[in-house]
Amino acid sequence: MRLYSPEGTTVPLSVVAAIRPPSLSGLRIGLLDNTKAPVDRIMEHLGNRLRQRYDNVTLVSVAKRHPSLPAEREVIERLAAEADVVINGLGD
Repeated sequence: MRLYSPEGTTVPLSVVAAIRPPSLSGLRIGLLDNTKAPVDRIMEHLGNRLRQRYDNVTLVSVAKRHPSLPAEREVIERLAAEADVVINGLGD
């Protein structure tokens, strides 16, 4: 029989916030919907406001398949390829 300790060792993370662009004008903005209500309506409203406020923005709207799981690889790859910045919407 093997016994495992529930105590683990932690490894400190070195996480640095991404550099924010000075403006969203002209950028490709990813809108990531986590599929919880009412994020779809929030993202639609946000997209409309972004178009009103910033010149020449392109919106890339995608949704995860399941709200409790991480975004699928193809969703992440699409956002990485098609968006300069991403806004993630969380519902509930």
